[in-house]
Amino acid sequence: MAGETLNREIAVWQDYELLDSGDQMKCERFGAVVVARPEPHALWSPGLPEVWERAVARFEQRGEEGSWQVRNNPPDDWSVRWENLKFGLRLSSFKHTGVFPEQAANWAYLRGWLKPEAQVLNLFGYTGGATLAALSAGASVVHLDASRPAIAAAKHNAELSGFADRPVRWIEDDAATFVMREARRERIYDAIIMDPPAFGRGPNKELWRFESDLLPLLHSCRIILKPGGLLLLNAYSMGFPAIAVEQAVRDVFPDAASIESVELVLQEKSPRGFLLPAGITVRAVI
Repeated sequence: MAGETLNREIAVWQDYELLDSGDQMKCERFGAVVVARPEPHALWSPGLPEVWERAVARFEQRGEEGSWQVRNNPPDDWSVRWENLKFGLRLSSFKHTGVFPEQAANWAYLRGWLKPEAQVLNLFGYTGGATLAALSAGASVVHLDASRPAIAAAKHNAELSGFADRPVRWIEDDAATFVMREARRERIYDAIIMDPPAFGRGPNKELWRFESDLLPLLHSCRIILKPGGLLLLNAYSMGFPAIAVEQAVRDVFPDAASIESVELVLQEKSPRGFLLPAGITVRAVI
């Protein structure tokens, strides 16, 4: 039955640490740079108040918007490594730094699942974490995002990781439009990865809403996903329980060989070791 397969996975890093969390904030170390950012799920009190003094930047939320309050600017070459993948970072709008650390659990999964020369489609690819993981496994990747700056950042990360000559196509397009076009072309993929936002717009102002557009996109993906292929669907900070997203996948892929729901978490480095929920993933082998 749906909902019986929910597991919990902790991302493992050397260059990143969740130092502490609480009061709906999190204090993190990216390389040598410590920052503090809002985190609505941190309903408890901080465990190590002293580590917050190390933060060189703090994102202050004001209603729907906010801004960074910077004490010391991070270096121009600010970056982190996860195994052999490297990511350039910056203090960007909407409290982001350019990498989602919890996704390292999915990168490890992809590297274990993908075979060399697999054909991978990464939708809503952002700055390319899943793309780099797939390239490092020997796969060929189509990386798609509606944001030109995000694609530029992903290309830069590929170069930083030494993957500039790997087989990857960088595409700026609307995800739903592109997948329907691939279906008409009868293009087939071994794996489809998607990390859709709650709300967004394509390069031609196409509207995306997770709750209304996810199911049609999954139906289109079914046409271009090879039997025995992998669908990896992230739902980041949208408030949907894992069972809701999992059952949407089961609705479209009722005969899937396996479907697994995973809660991605980060673990504090404080002695109490609290776990911070950071999103859910549904992994389906069709």
